[in-house]
Amino acid sequence: MSNITKLYPKDAATNPDAVLEQAIGVYGEVLIIGWDKFDELDVRSTTTLNASQVLWLIEVFKQRLLNGDYCE
Repeated sequence: MSNITKLYPKDAATNPDAVLEQAIGVYGEVLIIGWDKFDELDVRSTTTLNASQVLWLIEVFKQRLLNGDYCE
């Protein structure tokens, strides 16, 4: 069963559940920031991250985003 590969449609990144499903088993620590179904900001992380590590992740992401690292 470990040889089964799930195929996702081209627009899978528009579905938050598909994005999270594809991340299973990839990361050691995570920070999730998003809007819940009630349009409220929801932030979660693994308990191994402390506040300074979370801030560092945000700042590194912000710098890469501003540099265009995530543009196609």
